[in-house]
Amino acid sequence: MLRSSLFAASAVLLSTAAFAQNDASSKLRPVTSPVKYAGTYHLATDSWTRAKAPTANLGPDALYNNTCMLGFYVGLSSLETMVDSGRLPSTSSPVDTISVTGTADVYTVNGFRVQYCAANVLVDIDMAHYECYSPCADATQLVPASSLSLTGLPGGGGSSSTLGCWAVDIDLQGTTDEFNLQADCDQLYDASDSTDNFGWSQTEMNPAGAPAGPLLAGDPFGILGAGPLGAGCLFGDGTAFVGQDETTQGTGVGSADVFETDIGGAYAGCWYFGGYFGGNPYASFAHVIYGDAGATSGSVGTTYCLGDGAGTACPCGNNSTNGGGCANGTGNGAILSGTGSASIAAGDLVLSGSDASANQPGLYFQGDNAINSGAGVTFGDGLRCSGGAVIRLQVRASDAAGASATTVNVGADGGVAAGDVKRYQLWYRDPVGTTCGATFNLSSGLEVTWGA
Repeated sequence: MLRSSLFAASAVLLSTAAFAQNDASSKLRPVTSPVKYAGTYHLATDSWTRAKAPTANLGPDALYNNTCMLGFYVGLSSLETMVDSGRLPSTSSPVDTISVTGTADVYTVNGFRVQYCAANVLVDIDMAHYECYSPCADATQLVPASSLSLTGLPGGGGSSSTLGCWAVDIDLQGTTDEFNLQADCDQLYDASDSTDNFGWSQTEMNPAGAPAGPLLAGDPFGILGAGPLGAGCLFGDGTAFVGQDETTQGTGVGSADVFETDIGGAYAGCWYFGGYFGGNPYASFAHVIYGDAGATSGSVGTTYCLGDGAGTACPCGNNSTNGGGCANGTGNGAILSGTGSASIAAGDLVLSGSDASANQPGLYFQGDNAINSGAGVTFGDGLRCSGGAVIRLQVRASDAAGASATTVNVGADGGVAAGDVKRYQLWYRDPVGTTCGATFNLSSGLEVTWGA
């Protein structure tokens, strides 16, 4: 993890002072209700995976993560667009107090997170991403790498007293809306925001005079005590580049206390929030960008329905602690994982089971649904987590270590189409030391979003 000093903070603050033309502290609005996670919207299928269900197969990495919440959102005027910037590190990017080394020079973006507060019951938001963006440049003069209109997002109760604040993941996989961003703008680190940064814009299209605006995140130097245990959030946290993921709060690489606004397609000025020296947040706008950083050794899918007691209780209190399903005769729960890719054309997805019972048959199967919102229901000595239009893919015997893997074309045998979200699980025999007496158990679940 990257550490920074007050000296480094001062240097960054001074470097952005030239851009700080307008004080936006009057636009700050306190977040008066909890920020809720709405789940994942799958653009390819026009469907939702709600908050309590497993997340989509986004990423599998967080490439940019600015989620260290400060407890504020920004009240924008009607049809006012905010444009902010960050950095996706290239392989030439150094490791220092405000930088990390990237794993690629071009990243394919297959999802992002939008975060906001709103009073309207339903919210329409336009989002755009720019491959190269100099902080406070006029974005109306640029051609975006991606532009999307998101309609019917959750909002509030219809008045300023019933504000709703949300984080929503947008899954682009299996669509033509996936897009590429060159790292450090042109694949080369120049040590300059003006030539290294990407940009993104966010506009609520139907505010109708009601309070609304994007959430703030920041405090990369920990001066205001934001983040877990009052320690602040460090540059690069929550990204694949420092061996972490989006579950860790982070302040995005290249994040700075400066942004621009446009109103009706016209440049409306460069702004900042006053910074540390003014006792105000050193802030940027909350945002996450997902893609494959090549940092996960080809792992595919999102694990859900663990037998750890956090969801549906295991049948006889046989919880596991190893990240698998309910405990079997070995004391562990079987883990289901995926490697290769979720590409139908490639046909190289391999489902692997580990920590199952030794030398026993197991059935790999596919379902359409995450049972009980992904928490599963008791079945045998374990939890049944995948169901609906079940397809039996292959029976495989485990080895002496309780491991096995599929050898069939999972996508072809499962009859999947691009954009399909399928759930997988391993049923296996567990006659030796059976924990609850049923002599069979199931692995954790694995959710996979298929692409062409």
